[in-house]
Amino acid sequence: MIVITGADGFIGGCMVQYLSKLGRDDLVLVDKFPVTHVEPGHDAPKIASCPDVETFHETSLQTMRYIEKVPRDFFFDWAAQNMAHMDFILHFGMENAGMQADAALLREYSLEFSQRLWSLAAMNRIPLLYAASSTEAKWSWTGQEWTVWGRGMAETERLKWQFDLWVLKQRMTPPLWAGFALPEVYGPGETCLGTAASSVCQLFRQWQKDGRMLIPLCRDSENIENEPTMDRIYVRDVVTVFTWFMNHLPASGFYYLGAGYPRPLSAVAAAIFSALKLTPQVECQIIPFAEILFPQQKNILPLNRINRIGYKKNFTPLEKGIRLYVKNILNG
Repeated sequence: MIVITGADGFIGGCMVQYLSKLGRDDLVLVDKFPVTHVEPGHDAPKIASCPDVETFHETSLQTMRYIEKVPRDFFFDWAAQNMAHMDFILHFGMENAGMQADAALLREYSLEFSQRLWSLAAMNRIPLLYAASSTEAKWSWTGQEWTVWGRGMAETERLKWQFDLWVLKQRMTPPLWAGFALPEVYGPGETCLGTAASSVCQLFRQWQKDGRMLIPLCRDSENIENEPTMDRIYVRDVVTVFTWFMNHLPASGFYYLGAGYPRPLSAVAAAIFSALKLTPQVECQIIPFAEILFPQQKNILPLNRINRIGYKKNFTPLEKGIRLYVKNILNG
């Protein structure tokens, strides 16, 4: 069995869809599900979509087969009875927007749950792959202007970083483990994230609402204005890498999972308008440089490049990923 935590979320949901499309029906889904009994093996409505062909739409009625949905609060009780059948754990986090105002709840599901999951995997020799802390600051559109991380999202990221540092200190480890440090992830299924959605999704929403896009420029002196850049990755590439790791069992460690080509928001806006076949309508917002600084301590993790361990597939170029996303999902 493959246990997928955060299965009702953005990346976790795409992971479920991707494995289902590959024919895996031995999935156990863990998230904030209602406490109801589910008969094993029944068909269920889609959780999220992850298209790999241009005709696939997020709104299409996909079904998938799974063994069981397990509410997160009962997962460790369930695991105690099913340990011998667990072949892999894919951990995508359990926090959601409703936790941001509850520090204790956020800590429980962003840090303590992850620590218990690691210990369970280590003691029972179960391979564990998980989404580690982000590698850089991320932009968030408030409806009026751009900011860098809301306070609640910053706390979530800090707790994930604490877990990464805790992992480095552990002598008892799963037989295979990998923490994937992700840049900004965009793609189908993220519309549930609100202001935590990718800049691709948020720029598209701006255009839908106002007929234009606002691009931030950071001013680091009175006369110099620079457009900040960040790396991005299409969600399909994320789930493809996780699947490759399960099949090839490479070396354990932390891996950077990004395209490796930081791009500014103006490039994202241009790609969106190109996908829509429209003339760009872009304005600029000046932000003092001091307001966009974000602690980068998490970059001290010993990150490896995925292509150095035998992964040969190229990541989806930004323009192609945005074209597929905008044409078939956001504007579908």
